[in-house]
Amino acid sequence: MKKLIPILMLCAIMLSCRESNKKEQSNEANTEEIITQTTKKTTNKTADNATFLCKINGVDWAYTSSDGIVSRNSSTKVRTATIGFRKQLEKGYESIQLEYDVDKKVLNNVWVQLKRPAKDGKLITAFYTQYGDKIDLDPKARLSGTVSLNEDTRKASGTAEIIISNDHEQDQLSNLEDLLITISGLSFSEVSYSDTDDLKKLMKK
Repeated sequence: MKKLIPILMLCAIMLSCRESNKKEQSNEANTEEIITQTTKKTTNKTADNATFLCKINGVDWAYTSSDGIVSRNSSTKVRTATIGFRKQLEKGYESIQLEYDVDKKVLNNVWVQLKRPAKDGKLITAFYTQYGDKIDLDPKARLSGTVSLNEDTRKASGTAEIIISNDHEQDQLSNLEDLLITISGLSFSEVSYSDTDDLKKLMKK
């Protein structure tokens, strides 16, 4: 009996150690799973740092920053809202800038900069510009869109549908489809803007 007691105690200790090891392994596994899940969420959040804006020739285009300014022409008193979107790249950037007539709530002008392949194999910045009052000069061009301003929160929302030609790098672009771009489904909301009227009011005080 005296010999049996130490044996039973040794078995109990061994079972206790084995159970402890299982708990530790389980805890380690849970910790690894939590770390993995957290890393995945962090990675997804970090990678998804751009906001979808539109499709350009059927390809999604997203921006990393936006801004806006509303100004008033001193002569005509017409208010213009200029809303800009910028996509930061590893080298350089792309951008879309829209100019709306605030009173008529229509899109007037557009300026686009895109990185496109050139004939020499390098990427160049291709410029696309369309003015509403000259749209009749290009039978392929299209320009439409609306804008609305929340004067209380200084937030802008709007839409645009655009077909625009490249007038600057036609001899350099390697792909024919880059000579004419279609910007479709462009929609934005809650874009912050500043109003030059506010600055004028402050200067009068």
